[in-house]
Amino acid sequence: MRKFILLTGILLFAYASWSQNSKNDTTQTHLKRQPFITLALNGGVVLPTNDFIIQSKSTPTFSSASLKYGYASTGSRWQDYAYGMPYGGVGFMVASFFDQQALGNPFALYAFQGTTLSQLSAKTKLNFEWNLGASFNWKPYDPFDNPDNIALGSTTNVYVGANIYTKFELNPNWDLHTGVGISHFSNGASRLPNKGLNLISAFVELKYNFNKNTKYEFRKTLTPPRIEPRFDYDFLVNISSRQKKFDTTGTKLPSPFIDKNFSVFGITFAPMIVKSYKYKYGAGVDILYDESSGASAWRELNTKDGKLYDRVKLGRFGERISVGISAKGELVMPMYSIFANLGYNVIHGNKSDQRLYQVMGIKAYLKENLFGTFGIRATNFSKAQYLYWSLGYTIQGKPIHQIKKNISDIVIKSLN
Repeated sequence: MRKFILLTGILLFAYASWSQNSKNDTTQTHLKRQPFITLALNGGVVLPTNDFIIQSKSTPTFSSASLKYGYASTGSRWQDYAYGMPYGGVGFMVASFFDQQALGNPFALYAFQGTTLSQLSAKTKLNFEWNLGASFNWKPYDPFDNPDNIALGSTTNVYVGANIYTKFELNPNWDLHTGVGISHFSNGASRLPNKGLNLISAFVELKYNFNKNTKYEFRKTLTPPRIEPRFDYDFLVNISSRQKKFDTTGTKLPSPFIDKNFSVFGITFAPMIVKSYKYKYGAGVDILYDESSGASAWRELNTKDGKLYDRVKLGRFGERISVGISAKGELVMPMYSIFANLGYNVIHGNKSDQRLYQVMGIKAYLKENLFGTFGIRATNFSKAQYLYWSLGYTIQGKPIHQIKKNISDIVIKSLN
């Protein structure tokens, strides 16, 4: 639980820093910030991604209500136009699921950030938004009291969401949003079982804008400075832990789930091509140490005290090492970036996971080149391996045209 509370605290602090920076970075006209508040109603279905959902006797539906508070761009900085008039804030959500007895009455606290994808008309825009935070008050799996709920093994879980919607300006103060969203709840295998819940929904949202200033919005007189295409080099160190599902055959274990967390450490090096303020892409090498890989467990009688104990034996050191190569993409925003990786283990230590792996998360720069990330690594596009924190550093490389020229000069000299 401390991990998710800390996550929420960091996100809220990051948002506070973003809003403070927006407050301090104003033009000589001393534009006021543009705070807003929204109320949204969602309704949708839980996707049948595990037996708990598939075998449910009732239709796996859900509904939720969300209250959000945040700040919108004023249009007074070139960054506002370069990043599509971004906005951000914090939200609170309450949800109701098809099986309240098994899932409980969860609520979530989260950070959100969004941007305009397209100006459809003078008063209509197509927007994108992501949500990330912590959800609480779940009824987790219990072998006696709640054995059917293999979706969630903990009372506190990560909440991740993404929405795409149309924004209609009703008048200078009121906007109406309609769209669709996807959401995911899980603890990233920090406590098993953890099949997770995946949702898809439609929503309607009403937004009230305080201190609305339309004088600068979409005037686009502030031109972003030209960006020189270049290489950036990211170095990351990841820290995490996970649980493992064990085979009970011949082990006398009453359950495949043991309350044992295994350490996970990773190092990543990723050259990234930068051609735009809005995105980066490249490739990476991921070296992973997973203590759960090759581990075995059994229940044994201690002859000294006559009690049964669960015992765990780690696998060989070589089994705990994996090395993968991955394609990486990053959607850049002013305070946060969203990233996704698709990788394949060339050296594959953990045979209980697939070689093909996926990573998604949020990246935030703490200083000019120092950044932190929070993400989830999964296999088979659905099975979480673990949640992780990482600390990284970006080395800004030379412009691409200069690299090409240097390579050309080396080739010419070698031929001569």
